[in-house]
Order: sequence, then C-alpha cells, then structure tokens
Amino acid sequence: MVLLKRFIHVWGRFFISIVLPTFIALLLTISALYLVIIPAFEKSFVDGKKAMILELTKSAWGVLDFYRQQEEAGLLSRMEAQQRALALIKTMRYGEDNRDYFWITNSVPVMVMHPYSEELVGVDLTSFRDAQGKQLFVEIKRTVEQQNSGFIDYSWNRKYAEEMVVPKLSFVKRFAPWDWVIGTGVFLDDVENKTAEISGRLSRMSLAAVALLTLILFYVGRQSYLSEKQRNHAQRELVKSRLKYKRLVETATDPLLMFFEGRCIYSNKPAQGVTGLSAEELDAIAVGKIFSGTENGLPFFAAGGRIEEGRYTANLLKPGGESIEVQLSISKIALDGREAAVISIKDNSSTKLMERELDESREKYRQLTSRLNIPIFRAEANRQLKLLEANRAFYELTGLEEGASNISLRDTFGRHDIANLYDLVAEEGFLKNRIIRLQHEDVIRSVSLSLVLTKNALGEALYCDGIMEDVSEEIRREEDREKLIVELQTSLLFLNQPVRHVRGDFLVCDGSLPIYQAAKLMKEGRSSSILVKNAAGEVAGIATDMALREQVVAEMMDYATPVIEVMSTPLIFIEGSALIFEAVMLMEEKGVKHLVVKDEAGEIVSVLSNEDLLNVHRYSSAFLVNEINDATDTSGIVASHVRLPRIIKSLVDSGAHARNITRITSMISEAVLLKFIEFAIREMGEPPARFAFICLGSEGREEQTLATDQDNALIYEDVEEDRQEQVNSYFLKMSEKICAWLDQAGYVLCKGEVMAMNPRWCRPLSIWKEYFSTWITEAKPQDLLEVSIFFDFRCMYGEKRLVTELREHIGRRVENRDAFFYQLAQNALLFKLPLDFFGNISVESGGEHANTFNIKHVIALIVGYARLYAINFGLEETNTLQRLDRLRLRGFISKELHKDLTEGYNYLMQIRFMHQVKRLDQGLEPDNHIFLEELNYMEKNALKNIFGHVGALQKKLSAIGKVEIFF
Repeated sequence: MVLLKRFIHVWGRFFISIVLPTFIALLLTISALYLVIIPAFEKSFVDGKKAMILELTKSAWGVLDFYRQQEEAGLLSRMEAQQRALALIKTMRYGEDNRDYFWITNSVPVMVMHPYSEELVGVDLTSFRDAQGKQLFVEIKRTVEQQNSGFIDYSWNRKYAEEMVVPKLSFVKRFAPWDWVIGTGVFLDDVENKTAEISGRLSRMSLAAVALLTLILFYVGRQSYLSEKQRNHAQRELVKSRLKYKRLVETATDPLLMFFEGRCIYSNKPAQGVTGLSAEELDAIAVGKIFSGTENGLPFFAAGGRIEEGRYTANLLKPGGESIEVQLSISKIALDGREAAVISIKDNSSTKLMERELDESREKYRQLTSRLNIPIFRAEANRQLKLLEANRAFYELTGLEEGASNISLRDTFGRHDIANLYDLVAEEGFLKNRIIRLQHEDVIRSVSLSLVLTKNALGEALYCDGIMEDVSEEIRREEDREKLIVELQTSLLFLNQPVRHVRGDFLVCDGSLPIYQAAKLMKEGRSSSILVKNAAGEVAGIATDMALREQVVAEMMDYATPVIEVMSTPLIFIEGSALIFEAVMLMEEKGVKHLVVKDEAGEIVSVLSNEDLLNVHRYSSAFLVNEINDATDTSGIVASHVRLPRIIKSLVDSGAHARNITRITSMISEAVLLKFIEFAIREMGEPPARFAFICLGSEGREEQTLATDQDNALIYEDVEEDRQEQVNSYFLKMSEKICAWLDQAGYVLCKGEVMAMNPRWCRPLSIWKEYFSTWITEAKPQDLLEVSIFFDFRCMYGEKRLVTELREHIGRRVENRDAFFYQLAQNALLFKLPLDFFGNISVESGGEHANTFNIKHVIALIVGYARLYAINFGLEETNTLQRLDRLRLRGFISKELHKDLTEGYNYLMQIRFMHQVKRLDQGLEPDNHIFLEELNYMEKNALKNIFGHVGALQKKLSAIGKVEIFF
C-alpha cells in the first residue's frame, strides 16, 4: 500500500506537470497546422495564380484595344481588325509548358474563339454545364454585366495532356466596343497536389514529433525515477558525510570551525581553546558572534551567503569583550548540495613580529643603498613592479621625485619595455643586463637593468631587487664605431679593386710626330700622357704633361722636334688583375706617375695616372656625402649622385654586408634630401610654420636599393584658420621643388603619388592623426595594404616633436585593436613564397617577368612581420633589422627566430643587390626579378633554407587572430 501511494505520488505528479502539458501543446500545434497553416499555404498558391491570370488577361485585352484603335483610325475595317486580333490572341501561350491559352465569347454567349475546343466555336453556350452542373458561360455573362470583370471557378476537361476533368480558375474581362468577353484560366490540380504534399509532410513530421516526445517522456520519467532514488541515497549519504566532517574537525590539530548557512555546526578542542567558548556555546552560534571584520561584515562571506575562499585578517571576539587579531583561512566544502565553510584560525602575533623585523630590514636597506652612487631599487613581486624603496641615484637617473613610492615601474618605464619582465624574472629567478629606454623631458637614456627575485623560506616571492646603469654613452660609441667600420670598409674595398676597373683611356703616336702635334692629340683626348712608338712600330716610351712642361717649355725646345726626343723610358707595366693599392705602391717605388696596364694576353688596355688613382677616393661614401654637403646648387648634387651605383657595385663585388650597403645608400639619400630642402627654403624664404619632412617605405626603413622610387610626406603644425591656405600653399610649392629635384637625382617619382607634392600627403598634424585613426579603426584590408608604408615613417628634417606626437597618437589608437593587427597580418600573407609543392623554387610561367621570382615579395614578409610587431609594441625604430634586434632585446621574439630572420634578411638583400648591379652592368634598369640561372647550386640551397624559415613566419602571421591570442 505504501509503495502504491509512493508510485501514485511520483508518477501522478509527473503526468500532470509534464506529460499532460506536452500533449496539449502537441494537439494545439497539429490543430494549427491543419486549420491555419495548410489553408494559408493553399490560399497563397491560389492568390498567386489569380494575380498572374489577371495581368495576363489585361495584356490580351490590350491587344484587342490596339486593333480597335486601328479600326477607329480608319486603317482597318472592323472585320479586319477583329480577325487580326483573334489570330494573334489564338497564338498567345504561357505557363510552364507554354500550353495555357486565352478564349473569347460574346454577350449571347457564343464562343468566338477557343484554340483547343474548336468544336465550341460559333455554338450558343447558354445551356453548357461543367462536370459539376454549373452553367459556366451564363455565370461569366452575369459577372461581366455586373462588374465588368471577375474570377470564375469551375471544372474543365484538360485536353493537351491525358484527358481528365480538373478544377480550373479563370479571369474574364469584358471588351465593350466589340461586345466580347476575353478570358484565360489555370488548372488548380497542382495546388491540390502541393497542398496534399505539404499536408503529408507535416503529418509525417507530427507523427515523428509524437514518437520523439514519447521517447523523451519515457527518458524523463526514467530519469525522474532515478533522481528520486538518488535523492534518497543522497539523504543517507548526507548523514554519513556530516559524521565524517564532524570527525575531521574534531581530530584536526589546528583550530577548526565548520559553518553551515552562517552558523557553527562543528568545532574542535583547539578552536574551543582559542575562542574561549565550550562546544555547547559554539554549537549553532552565528559567525558574527565570533569574528568581526569590516563595517559591512566579514569579507569572506559574500552577499547572498556565498563563501569566498582565501586568507583574511579578522578580530576574534573572546568572552569578556577582549578581541585579538587572527589570520583566517577559508575553505569551501559541499554539504547537502550547498556550500559550507571550514575556517582555520591562526594567531597573528608571530606575523606582527615578522612585519617589525621586515621594517627593520627595510631601514637597513635604505641606509645601505643611500650611500651607493649606483641606482638601486626594490619593487613588489608582481607585473606592476610597484616601487617600494630606492636610493637617490635611482631617482636622479629616472627623473622621479625623490622619496616617491608606490609607483608602478611598468607604467613609468613604458609598458612595451618591461611588460613581460616580471614573467622572465619569476621563471628564471633573475634577469641580467636588459636594455630599456628611459625618457625624462626631452632626454632619452639607454639603461641596463638587472633584477633578482627574493623569496622567503616557503619559496614565496617577496620582492624584486634591481640595479640600473646608464649605458647611453656606450651604445652611442658602439653605433659610431659601427659607422666608422662601414666607412673604412668602403674605402678599403675600393683600394682592393682590380686596376682594370679604373677607367684609363690611352693615346698612341709615332715617335717622329712633332711635339706640338702630340700635345694637340693629348688636348683633344683630354689625356695627360701619350704612348710613343719607335721606328719598329713598338711602344717604347711615354710623353707626359710634365715632360712637355719641364723639357719643352722650360728649355724653349723647338716644337717641331720629334716627340720621341722627350719621351720617358722604360715603361712601367702592371697586370690588369693587380689591385689598386698595389698600383699606388708601384708608382711610389718606381717614382713614376703613369702605369701601363696589360691584359692576360699582354696587350695594352689602358694607361693609369696618379690622378686616376687619386680619383678612386671620390667613390668613397664619405667623400660623396661631403661633396653633396658642399654643393651650392642642385646640378652639383645630381652630378655627385651619379656615382652612387658605382659605389654600390664595388661594395657588392667585394662581398660587403647588406646592412652596411643599405646604411650607405640611406646615408647618401638622406644627405641629398636635406640639401634639397635647404635649397628650397633658401629660394622660398623661411617656412610660415614648423614642419617635419618625413620619408616612408624603404627610405623610411633605411633599406633603399638601386631599384627604388621616392615615398615621402610633410607634416606641419596646426595653425589658425585664416593662415591655413597660405601655410598649405607654401609647403606644397616647397614639396614640388624637392620632389622634382629628387627625380632629377635618380629617385624617380612615385607611381602611386605618395609624395609630399600630393596635396593629400602635405597636411597639418591634426589631419595626419585623423588619417591614422581611420586606417587603424575603419580601413578595409585593401586600403590598409596601400597605406602600410606610412607606418614606416621617419623624420628627415624639421620639427621632430611633430613626428613623436604622431607616433604616440598611433600607439594609443592601436591598443586593443585586434582587427587592425589581423588585417596587417593578412596583408603580409598576400606575398607568397616562390616554392612549389615539392619545396623547389618556382618561377613565373609567363608575362613580362617569365622564368623569374620576385625576391622583394619574400623580403616583404619579413618586413611586414617586423612592422606589425613594432607597431604593437610601440617601437620607434623603422629599420627592419633594428626592429628585430629590439624585439629580441625586449624578449618579444626568441633568440632562434631572431637569428633565422636576420640572417635570412641579410642574404636576401645580398642577392637582391647582386642582381641589381648585374642589371646595371648590362645597361638595364635594376629590378627585383631573379632568374634561377643567375644562382649557383649553393645559392639556391641557401634560398630554399631561408624560404623554409620564412614559411614558419607565415604560419605565425596566419595564427594572429585565429588560434593565437594577440601577442
């Protein structure tokens, strides 16, 4: 009986609360399907057909009206007009199979025209009935007489398929001028078929739903039964668990209390001793009667009774009103499906003692560090690195106010410089000689930072001790040393060139030629010497300017004297493969000023003078820069700049490092630009506002090659509205002059018009900020691809503050702009590696550059990667190698990746320069399209290896915004 009652209680409640509502909802749904949805579908199909035949009938009616107009115009008689109209309408068809038609009766009604039932034409249809007995044509007559047109439904024999009587819907319209009625109709059997199909489908769905619901109800019922069974089991287990927790608390050696729903349910003897209360007094006591915390209650009991785990400081209320400070450790347990708290109590007396000792330790730290002249500090052991202590040297170096504490070093030094420093220290325990930059007012210092993590006996981090050193001067000296090495290397490279590379044309004459005629030949040939043949036709000596001056003019020799009388002998020969410095030493040894150069076959190929060898120095980069700086007009600069390809060729031929070659090209292009800007200002007068002339793209990155154009822009300060037109006009005219001169010097105009002479790129600072804000927040991928070079801008001349302010604006705008970095990554991936499926170097199969691959596209992947990370981490560097060095120095990329990318980049640039120099030697324009035939086996293998590293870089770029958390 008891089991029966329990069954009725459980399953009766289940039927009323779940089964009955489910079946009612299902019944209502099926009723709605058959009473509302299916009729609505049917009506929709019929309404669509009505609209169609109405419009079609109007069109056919228009045909009748057209021929009526022909009749009224006298062009046709009525009979001719009617016959032509009937003939045309009889041929008109529509519908899926082009079989639906029009028919015409008169008001009698007599059938005038029917394309299929011709047996009805001319027959009085008054007594005609359809299969259902409806007087069809009488009803049509009545409809048009009452409302001129309307819809008629009836049954009709369909003859053009298998003959059968089916429902049909027609629209008829009266044509009064000829007393005709024109109509057309559509069979409705397809509507019935579609309705039946939908009804069948919905019926099957309903049956499936009923079956599914039955299964679900069975499953839910079974789960309810199991849940009830589990609940009973849980109740039994709860009793057991309460006993288990009670024993756990009672047997613990530390003071423990267990609270459930805010009241104590168990306590152990150590807890009774600490609280001063007995087990009976603690039983069911509220937590607030034992501990006091903040004014709003204890912080470890959250709103709604939730329990917050952790360690807290509270006051323990003892009998008699006494309170002591204790440390509470809160742990959560599950009891009866709800939260209970186990509280461990610890007296804070020992902690207070440790804090006093710590304060004493800090005081000793202050006294020790204050005497040192080395910047020393102590910071919290967390990512913010909040300053705890520091000595005077630290404050002097950082520019912080002395005595200031609780300052986040992460914010002070810049989040990009030390964002991940603590993570590195926490992992290794120390950090040594990390270079960061500190900016105080307008002074930027490079500082070496070392940190060590101090821990307590339990291995918990206490604080970070740090030491700093200003290494700005050392870094500047290193940079100057590198520049000096580059310059020395350049000069030495020219001295190590073969003498055959030094141009030295020569003249030859017979020894019997009069001196004055020999002098005339030397003047016409612009030569300081002439080789003289003896009677046997052999070159026996050389006549020089010095001989003519000292022997002929000074001694007043007869000008008709044969030149053989004043020639110098013997000739000093040198092989064409000898080096320039060897030629200089030979001249010094022999005391001569001319050398005769022979080729491998022993033939004379040139004559070198000491002036020719001295002119080699003119191809030194330092000499060229000095010459550009000393130029007084644009023509002098253009003439000097012509020697740049020769310098690059010599550097490439001697295997100079690509970094040094690009440094020289950038140094020379910068000198040219600065001089042109000075000329422009000299012509136009002082600028009306402060400005900065910036370079973009490869020039902005200091990575120009011999195949490059000019990419530049101009930023000027915001001025009053009434001065805007004047200021803009000045800077546009100045930019036009500069860009035109650059074009004359060999830096061709940009095809994309990214130049300061374009009004769009000669704008005030506020507009430039708007440009970058739009590109960062709104630009589409294609737009961003076109303007990516703008993120490589570098100040070449003028107010650097404008450039700094713009860069800081960009840094603020790109924060949390994951979509922007995703687009940058996708744009970089548009440059494909020239590798086929098997890992071999692939070339273009056709077009202008058939059988080549574009090496610039491979370099662009590395450039794009470095640019993306430099923007994200706020780096000021624009050069790709400098960006990679900086990223490695700050720990943003691994040592291995840095090595692979820098070595790969240098090698690719080396190949690129070699190709361009070869093109120049062939009299062709330098480009970036490499023929595989130009490369030897070793070079191809090296390229494959580099492409593999760049391929790994592609995967990193692909991961940005997908599987990789942004940076």
